[in-house]
Amino acid sequence: MTFQQIKYIIEIAKCSSISRASKNLYVAQPYLSKSLKELEEEIGIIIFKRTSKGVFLTSEGKEFLSYVKPLLEQQNKILNIYSNKKEKRPFYMEISTQRYPFVIKALVEVLDINNISEDYNIHIKEKGMYDVIEDIYQKKSSMGIIFISSSTEKFIKKYLFNKGLKFIEISKITPCIFFNKSHPMALKEKINIKEMDAYPFASFEETSSFSMEFAEEYFFYDLNLIKKRIFVSDRATMMNILTNTNAFSIGTGILPKGYAGLNLISKKINEYQYDLCLGAVVDKEVTLSKEQKKFIYRIKSIIEDNKVI
Repeated sequence: MTFQQIKYIIEIAKCSSISRASKNLYVAQPYLSKSLKELEEEIGIIIFKRTSKGVFLTSEGKEFLSYVKPLLEQQNKILNIYSNKKEKRPFYMEISTQRYPFVIKALVEVLDINNISEDYNIHIKEKGMYDVIEDIYQKKSSMGIIFISSSTEKFIKKYLFNKGLKFIEISKITPCIFFNKSHPMALKEKINIKEMDAYPFASFEETSSFSMEFAEEYFFYDLNLIKKRIFVSDRATMMNILTNTNAFSIGTGILPKGYAGLNLISKKINEYQYDLCLGAVVDKEVTLSKEQKKFIYRIKSIIEDNKVI
């Protein structure tokens, strides 16, 4: 299998026609058909179903395409970086993270974006834990930021190991409840989790995995006890819900000024202490760059400055 064949497959799938794909690719149709047949024989599957109305991906073909597309994207990325060694390459950094405002603050501060004089390409992707890990595994990002808890540590670390990844601990954090400043529970110093049963629980919807081990929030008791739930898919919506309702959520409780809702506050949960571990996910063979080390150090500093006491 070659990258050229992968490009052919992607174009055929896009056109649903070998003849149209051959024109777009500027290759003869017999050659394209022969190349497709050779690839199918090599990998032992039928990629396209041939019909009178065109060609369409089989279920195996769709799965195959989902695996090879990232390879082609990675090849293009490498070629873009190294295609002209005489010119100074732009600064490049890709981070995938769970939806933490303090991670964005750390990235902005460590890169000092306003004062970078050289050209740069910075990719910041906020996702659920499962998708963050997949980004690192598929080389779509060089570093991911996630948390693990005492109940998920064994599962997540084994899952990372099996994918050739490692977890670098950044900070231990006590789980907190956060809600708006006018919430009925806002005057309490610490909160017993049972006191929150009457209020809506807001959480991020995990669309890529059904396993609770990949959940965005810290879960600590039977979810069946929660009668009011609000599911959201992005951090802005979460902030709006928490700011304008009596809903609450659970997590690190780190809400740095200027990067989280102005009207949100965090309160410690009485029953738990240092049960969350925030860390970086990278390829196990990787050597951290100078910028990555600074990034991790800055995250740790922001957490220490903003911990709920």
